[in-house]
Amino acid sequence: MAAVPPQPTPEVPPQSWDEHVRNTISKLHQVYTTYVKPLEDRFKYDLFKPSWFEETILNAKPFVTFFGPFSAGKSTFINHLLQSNYLWTGPQPTTAEFTVILHGDEPGPLDGRVLANARDLPFRGLAEFGESFLQNFQGFQAPHDLLKSVTLIDTPGILESAKDIHSRKYDYIKLARWFAERSDLIFVMFDPTKLDAGMELKMMFKVALKGMEGKVRIILNKSDSMNTQELMRVYGSLFWNLSNMITTTEPPRVYVGSFWDQPYAPGTFHLLFSQEKADLIHELTEVIPMQALDKKVASLIKRCKDVFVHAIIIGQMRQELPMLFGKDKAKRKALDELPLTYEKVASKFKMNHRDFPPVEDYRAFLEKFDLETFPTLEKVEKEEGLLTAVRQCIDTILPRMLRPVKPTSIADPRNRDQRRELQDKYHQTIVDQVAGRQGMQGSSDVVQAGQYTTSMAQALLTAGMTPQQAAMGLAAQPSQVAQAPQSLAQPAQRQVVPPPAGLSPEQQIQWMQLQLQMMQAASPPQPPAPVPGVQQFTPQQLQMLLAAQQQQQQQQQQRVVPVQPVEPQPQLSTEQLQRLLALQQQQQQQPQQ
Repeated sequence: MAAVPPQPTPEVPPQSWDEHVRNTISKLHQVYTTYVKPLEDRFKYDLFKPSWFEETILNAKPFVTFFGPFSAGKSTFINHLLQSNYLWTGPQPTTAEFTVILHGDEPGPLDGRVLANARDLPFRGLAEFGESFLQNFQGFQAPHDLLKSVTLIDTPGILESAKDIHSRKYDYIKLARWFAERSDLIFVMFDPTKLDAGMELKMMFKVALKGMEGKVRIILNKSDSMNTQELMRVYGSLFWNLSNMITTTEPPRVYVGSFWDQPYAPGTFHLLFSQEKADLIHELTEVIPMQALDKKVASLIKRCKDVFVHAIIIGQMRQELPMLFGKDKAKRKALDELPLTYEKVASKFKMNHRDFPPVEDYRAFLEKFDLETFPTLEKVEKEEGLLTAVRQCIDTILPRMLRPVKPTSIADPRNRDQRRELQDKYHQTIVDQVAGRQGMQGSSDVVQAGQYTTSMAQALLTAGMTPQQAAMGLAAQPSQVAQAPQSLAQPAQRQVVPPPAGLSPEQQIQWMQLQLQMMQAASPPQPPAPVPGVQQFTPQQLQMLLAAQQQQQQQQQQRVVPVQPVEPQPQLSTEQLQRLLALQQQQQQQPQQ
C-alpha cells in the first residue's frame, strides 16, 4: 500500500514574523527529508546533479551575494548599505576571501571555521571544499537593521588572466555556484572602465549562474565618472558582452549609478542615478524579504519535480531490462532509445518531455553507474510508495504553504452604474491624452514606494529652478510639494492667435472656430462668461445669426442678389458662439484699412 503523506492541519498564526519563518522552514525541511530525500537516495539524484539542496532550505534570512571583477565597488557598496566602513576598500584588489556579513550586537570579525561548523547556520556544506578554502572564508557581524532582514555575502574579484586563476587554492566557480544556489538575489557589479570578459567571467555566467538568471541583477557602478555619450557607449558595450554569456531571452535588470555616499560628478544624470538607487534599495529591503518564503516553497516544488522526473526515467529504463540474458545489449539499446523513453514516461505521467534533462546528461550518468543497480518503478511504488508521496507533495502539501491568493467577487455586467463608472475611467484617460496631459505609463524612471518621477523634476526646472534646487524640491515632503506655485500644477490659459493676413472672412471664421475648439479641449469646461456689449441670444438664435452673416459675406464676394437657403451649420456651444460674435463685432467696429 502506497504511503501518502499526512495533510497539514491548520494552525494558529504565529505571533511574530520570526516564528512564522522558522516554522515554515522547519516544515519544509521535514517534508524534504521524509518524502523527497528517500527517492533521491534510491536513484542517486544528488550524484546526477550535485547541488547541496538541503542546505538551502535552512536559510532563515535571504542571501544577497555580490560578484564582479576586482575594484568594481562591491565592498564599497556593502559599506554604503551598512552606512559605515566595515570592509576594506581601495583601488587595488582588497577582498581575497568570501565574507559573510551577519547581524550582531557589536561589530567584529568571525572566523570562517566557526561559521562552517555552526549548527544553526547554513554553512556546514562548505567544509567539503577543504582547508584551503576555509582559510579564505570569514565572517563579519554588524549592528545594522538591514542585516535583520538579509545576509550579505562579499566575494573575491573575478580574475581575467589564466595565470591568476590558477593561483587560487580553491575552485572559485564551484564555490560561486554553491553561494548562488542559496542566494535570493545576486548582484554582478561592473566598472565602466573594465568591461573585458575574461575566462573566469564567462565561466561565472555559463556554469555558476546557469539556470539562475532570474536572480541576477547587473550594476553598472561609477556611472558618474563619464559624460553622457561615453555612458551610452559603455551601456551598449556591457549588453554586447553579456549577450555572449547569458542565454535567456530576457536580459537581466541593469542598475546604473554611483553606489556610494560621495557627491555625484557635475554634469551627470543626478536624478536618474538617484532613482536607480531607490529602486535597488526597494528591491533589497522590501521585495526580497517578502518573497523569500514563497521562493523557498517554490524551490522545493521544483526539486520534487526534478527528482520525480529523474526517478521515472531511470526506473522505466531499469524496468525494460531483461531478467536473465542480454542485459548488456539491452543497456546500450536503452541509452540509444532515451528520446523514446522520454515520450513514453511523459505520456504515462502526463508531463511535458521537453522539460526533461538533456539526453547527454543521462548517458554520462549511466556510464558511471550500472543501470541494473537501480530499482524498477513497480518496486518503488508498490513496496515504498515514494512516487505517490512525492506527487502528493507537488500537488497538495507544498502549494498549501504558499501565500494564498484571496478570492474576490465577480463584477455584475448587468449593473449599468458600475459599468459606466469603469468606462468613465478610460474615457477620462482618452480625454487627457488628447489634451496632452502627462500620464504614468511608458516611463522607466517611475520609482516605487512613493518616490517622485522625473516629470516633477522637469516641472521644477521649467519653473526656473537650478538643478540643485530641483533636487532639493524632489527631496521635499509631499506637503511641501503641495505648496508649490499654482503655475506648476495648472497649465497656462491658451491665448487666442489672430488669423494670418490674407484670409477671407469665411476663412477667418473657420480659423477662430478651430481655436475655440482647441481651447475647449485643452482646458476643463467652465460656465460661459457674459461678453460686454453683446446681446445674449439662445443657441438657435445664434445659429441663425451666424448663418445669416456667412451668407451675407458670400453674397458680397460673388455679387449675387438673390438669397439662397442656407444649409444648417455645425452645432456650436453657446460659449463658442458668444465669443465668436464678440470677435466679429470688434472687427466690424475697427476702421477698414
